[in-house]
Amino acid sequence: MEGNTPVYYNDVSLRLFNVLDNVGLREDIRWKRISMMFQRDEIEFVCSEHFHHTFGSQAEATTTPGLQADIDIATCIPEIVVLQRIPWLQTSKVTYIMVSDESTPPGYVKLQALDSNSSIPVFNAQFERHSLDSSGRSVLCSHNFCSLSESERHGPADRRIYGKTLSMDTVVALRVLSWPWQASQWGYRINNYPSQGNIVLIKQTGALLVPVGHPLSPESHLEWRISISYGEKILVWQFNSTQYKCYVLLKMIKKHFVEPSCGEKALTSYHCKTCVFYALQSTPPSLWQPENLLLCVELCLRTLCKWVKIGYCPNYFIPQENMFHGKLYGHIQVKLLAVLHDLLRQEGKYILRLSCDDMGQRLTRLCQTSLINSVIQEKVVVESMRISFAFLSGSIEEAGIKFACQDLSNKIGFVKKICSTHTTIQTLIEMFCSSSLGSDLASQCLSQEVIDQDRLDIAHDLLVLGCSSDVTSGRLKLAVFYLMQDNLIMAESVLHQIQEDYTYLVSEYNTYWPEEALCKILEDNLSATEFVRQYVAYPVYYVQSEMHCMPKALILKMFLSREIHVPDPCPSRSVYVHPHVFLHYLEYQCYFLQGKIPHKLAALDNMLCVVFDKDLEYRDSALSLLACCLMQEGMYINAWKVLCISMRLQNEHNAAMWQITFLINRAFWLKRQRH
Repeated sequence: MEGNTPVYYNDVSLRLFNVLDNVGLREDIRWKRISMMFQRDEIEFVCSEHFHHTFGSQAEATTTPGLQADIDIATCIPEIVVLQRIPWLQTSKVTYIMVSDESTPPGYVKLQALDSNSSIPVFNAQFERHSLDSSGRSVLCSHNFCSLSESERHGPADRRIYGKTLSMDTVVALRVLSWPWQASQWGYRINNYPSQGNIVLIKQTGALLVPVGHPLSPESHLEWRISISYGEKILVWQFNSTQYKCYVLLKMIKKHFVEPSCGEKALTSYHCKTCVFYALQSTPPSLWQPENLLLCVELCLRTLCKWVKIGYCPNYFIPQENMFHGKLYGHIQVKLLAVLHDLLRQEGKYILRLSCDDMGQRLTRLCQTSLINSVIQEKVVVESMRISFAFLSGSIEEAGIKFACQDLSNKIGFVKKICSTHTTIQTLIEMFCSSSLGSDLASQCLSQEVIDQDRLDIAHDLLVLGCSSDVTSGRLKLAVFYLMQDNLIMAESVLHQIQEDYTYLVSEYNTYWPEEALCKILEDNLSATEFVRQYVAYPVYYVQSEMHCMPKALILKMFLSREIHVPDPCPSRSVYVHPHVFLHYLEYQCYFLQGKIPHKLAALDNMLCVVFDKDLEYRDSALSLLACCLMQEGMYINAWKVLCISMRLQNEHNAAMWQITFLINRAFWLKRQRH
């Protein structure tokens, strides 16, 4: 099995281990919770006439805030004594003997009444809360003990809800002090599990009888289920950290992937716990280490898959009992098998989509595997970009291209020192710097009366190199360069390619990478650099030194506005543009110059849709560009409305004020022309 294990399993497992620590599964917290529940039982024992036993997820400390487990309590009735054989001595308490026959399902028993005077089993006699079974025995009815109050029923338990999240399930149970004979075969150790000391301790705790019959039995109202919850709790307490976290992960997977499609009863936490017990028994202890956590989870999923396929989940203490009976059948079994098969096919990538306790997002932020050369956070990349852009804010000296290239090398070297542990960031920064330097150099050339074609060619080469930075920003600057050169065919070609690639974006610049991004990397076997180039769009960023190689609409914005979202460090003369808005703006300008009216209007419509998206970043720049397009179309009233919206968003330091002034002057000029 290990030979087929993906190479990233160990790395992901270690990070997953740390993430689970952060959601409350650290060892110190675990044992504090166990101690608290143990003390609770002790207090209940002293203060109550009944014996209370806490079991389940809360008692085992195998829950998290996202799992929202109930507190499960078994209330044992001390007045009733349950024995496995007829006693030699009489007792003053009400006494029953555990019986079963061929019709009694494994894991269940009936409780036959004993005569209070002679301790002889009672036949053919009717008592209150008793009934005759198929063999004529007078047995205690289990359904009479299922509800002690008018509170909400939850299976055989009474549920009480406290507040919004806390609920308590209480079930009446009868205690059996001796080890049940149905579980007599348990305790033969495989791979030294469980330990001999635990076997002795668990057998001394006996069992509980819970008033619930087999769902498919005709005498279910007379049957009591054997529950060895004491023993289960001891075994779970003995889990090491990896075994403990594996069990909790299985419960999270069940909640997130299984319950939405198959319901709560198809696969339960008890099935998951049983699966872990069998996995521990069938594997060497050396396997259960933090670096193998994901491998252990997959091992348990394969076991569950095998059980679902054959429709048989053996009870850990009484293997003859099938815990799928009455819960897994027909289309539910098919659905559950399909879900488990799908999880196994994903080779661990499903962990990135776990919403319980934000596991997927937490792991995404930590995950770094051999398939992902360096999984980088968007914030780290953007901050590094801003640092590099800040260094590029000054104009290139007249000393020539050699100095400019050396300057670029120095700046990239500085950024690499800052990001020395992120090889992906280093690669991306080179691309972003090349794009900015190319635009800067082109601006210098275009500002001269006589254009130096050699310098302009080098600027073009740098802009082409910068196209590999991401889906949009570098190529949009290249498209602007072509428009400035009146090379409309090349500009249209670049914009068309961006439009096609924009459809397949996984993440935009203003969000952290979602878990879908990592899934995409793993599925396509991409490096982080390749992923950014193919699926991520960053904003277009201009500084003052690029003013001659940028749209005129943004020059006014750069000098007269103060962006709300301008980051530090950042040159004071700079402007950000949302890539999607800028794409449609450049499409409009390109088609306007080509005289392609339908294409031009389509680009304007697309721009309108994007600009008024409620989640749009850098809306001020977007509104400014939209107003310019509307004025070009002669839609002055619409342009006025757009600029008024911009002023409402930011009433100070807004270039829209100057555009409004231009509109007013334009209106007076048109009025004079008419007269």
